[in-house]
Formats: sequence, structure tokens, C-alpha cells
Amino acid sequence: MNWGAFDLNLLIVFDAVMQERNVTRAGQKIGLSQPAMSHALSRLRYMLKDQLFIRTPEGMVPTARAEQLAGPLRRALSEMQVALEPENFVPQQTALGLVRERREEL
Repeated sequence: MNWGAFDLNLLIVFDAVMQERNVTRAGQKIGLSQPAMSHALSRLRYMLKDQLFIRTPEGMVPTARAEQLAGPLRRALSEMQVALEPENFVPQQTALGLVRERREEL
């Protein structure tokens, strides 16, 4: 697989469909239309060479490969979200905050 050409946004689509088991609801969850979700899912299926989800009257049923990918991808997406979130700003922990505290002590 060519990782340089892999769209990581497809993993967000996969995760949403895995959680919702419905393409329309998954799209609403991540802000994509149903056609955009279907197109993204089609691209992901092509890249991974697996159907990933089978449409049934009860919803989208994951294939064995999708089940295998679900846990590791969910953990990876969670770790990326934590890593990319801004740190909480605490003025007392900045260099300027430390200078102010020193001045107040004097």
C-alpha cells in the first residue's frame, strides 16, 4: 500500500460507520453528506481490498477485516486527537506567570 497516497480522513469515515452502522448517520456525525460518505467508503474499500461493510436491512455489518481493524484504528484516532488538542493554558505555568509570582514575593 502506498502510504503517501492514503487519505487519513478515510479512517475517520471508517470509524464513524463502524460506530453508527449506518452511512447516513455516520455522515451526519462527521459532517459529510451521504454521497460523500459512500464515495469515501468506496475509496477505502478499494485501498484495503475488502468490502469492509455489508449492507443489510439491519444496517451496515462489518466484515471480519473491518472487525480486525476497528480496535487498533479507534485507539490510533483517539491518540491522534489527544496529541493534536491544544494544551490547557495556565498563566501561572508560563515564564511570564513565574516572573509575576517572583515580583509578588518581593
